[in-house]
Order: sequence, then C-alpha cells, then structure tokens
Amino acid sequence: MLRPSRLLLLVLLLWTWTDRPALAQTPRRVTVAAYNVENFLDVFDDPYTGDEATRVKPRVEIEKVAAAIAKINPDVIAFEELENEFVLQAMAHDMLKDKGYKYFEAPASNSDRGIRVGVMSRLPILSVTSYRWRTLTLPDSDRKWTFARGPIRVDVRLPNDKVLHLFVVHLKSRYDSEGDPDSAKWRLAEAMEVRRIIADLAAQEPKAWYALVGDLNDTPETESLKMLLKAEAGKKPLLVDAHASLPNERRITYLRPPYRSTIDYILTSPAMTAKLTPGSAKVLEDTSVLGGSDHAPVYASFDLEP
Repeated sequence: MLRPSRLLLLVLLLWTWTDRPALAQTPRRVTVAAYNVENFLDVFDDPYTGDEATRVKPRVEIEKVAAAIAKINPDVIAFEELENEFVLQAMAHDMLKDKGYKYFEAPASNSDRGIRVGVMSRLPILSVTSYRWRTLTLPDSDRKWTFARGPIRVDVRLPNDKVLHLFVVHLKSRYDSEGDPDSAKWRLAEAMEVRRIIADLAAQEPKAWYALVGDLNDTPETESLKMLLKAEAGKKPLLVDAHASLPNERRITYLRPPYRSTIDYILTSPAMTAKLTPGSAKVLEDTSVLGGSDHAPVYASFDLEP
C-alpha cells in the first residue's frame, strides 16, 4: 500500500504529465489576412440593391478563393466585396470544412450595388461596430461625404485572452465622382475619419492590439496612405505598414494589367507591430490558387504573449 505522501506525489506527477499536451497545443501566434474577393455575390436577388448588374460569382472562382485561403490558413481574415456573411458560411462549409471557421460577419454597407466588408474567423468574435453613417469632411472644404462602404470594427478574442480590434475598410474606388477626378478627395476624407476613429481607441488603450486592413484603393505614395502612417511630433506612428519591408514587385495586390499595383494593406498598432513574426508579412503569389479574384490576399503573423 502506498503511503499518503507517496500517493499525493503520484497524483501530482500524473496531473502534470496529463496537462502537458494541452499546454503544448496552445497557439503561439495569430495570422491575420485581408482579401478583396471581387463581387462575391450569391444567386439570390436582393431587391433593395442594384446587384442585378453584377454577375453571380462562378463556383470555379469561389473554389480558387477557398484554395487561396487554405494556402494561407489565417486565423482571422477580412474580406471586401461580399454580398453578405452567408456566402462566407457556405464557402467555409463546402470548401474549408477542416479549417475550423465558426464566426462570420458582414454588416450592411452604403454601397448601392450591395457589396460589403466582412470577417471570417476561427477565433471568437466579441462585437461588431459599423461606422457607415459618419459624416466626412476635409479641411478648408464645405463638401461632405459618407463612407462608400463600411468601415467596420470587429473585436476578436485571441488565444491569450487579449482582444484584437480589427478595422476593415474598402475605401472609395478610383472611378471619378462629381467634381472629384479619381475620387481622391473622397478617399482622403474616408482615410482621415478612419484615422480619427483609431486615434480615439489608441488614446484609451495605448497598448491595444489593433489593425487597419483591407482595400484602400490607393498606393503607398499617395496622400491618404501618408496621412494614415504619419507620426505626430514626438510620438510613435499610429499605424505601421506590416509589408513595408517587401520590395515593390513582391507586394502587388491588384493583379489586372495594366493597373497592377499595391492597394491592399495590413496596418498595425505599435504594440502589434512589435510582435510581427519576422518574415511572415507577405502577399500570396502562388498562381495555382489565384484567379478567383482580381486581387491577391495579404497576410501576416504575430507572436502572442504568454
């Protein structure tokens, strides 16, 4: 018969041993992606939007989109040009069944043809906030705009119980708007308001993990990108371009010739930037899984604190 002290020691040893696999399986990093999936519309007509003018996305293209996602295997992925969250659910159920995606969101937007931004995640979504009704202005201008689509903030619980605040945007396209060639002023007004929204969060939570992701429809040298990435005097930048170290030819995200360019981004907070996994920030270049969209997805991984 074992003495009580030896029995207690045996129980403690067994508890420690059986707990080890659980500890070993705790994720040590999170991968975030963004993907403009080009008119991901379903077969059902929405009578309240002008989606009739856009074709239903063919299954072969959806399969390519799913293959690209599987290749990246992100924990959280933001999308642009969705009709609703149900197209994501259907794709995940049919083509990504083993990837563990359980959470889907795509709130209504201001798009007259019914496209939205959204998120698919294997990590719990805690809340979703839409900013679609914000009034947008520019200094020294009386003109006012609203967001063309979105943006939204999706709060996701990470495996280490931190919260990732994911701001998903799809800024105004480069089609001319009235008195605004290339819609550059409209996009700048959108970018300025997004920066204000994020600055409010950063002021409340200086060490917050937040990221601005999506299709900004502007290249790195434009005024809107410079404004988003600028640092106030004596302060760290509000946002950092996760892909800034990539050479230009390795970060082409809009694929259609002759307009191939960089317009999709993952911009992160200083706290999140400090945890960027070296070498993980990439644009998917595998042509065998591209072709489901006129964009390539962007992605990056971040190390989690213990």
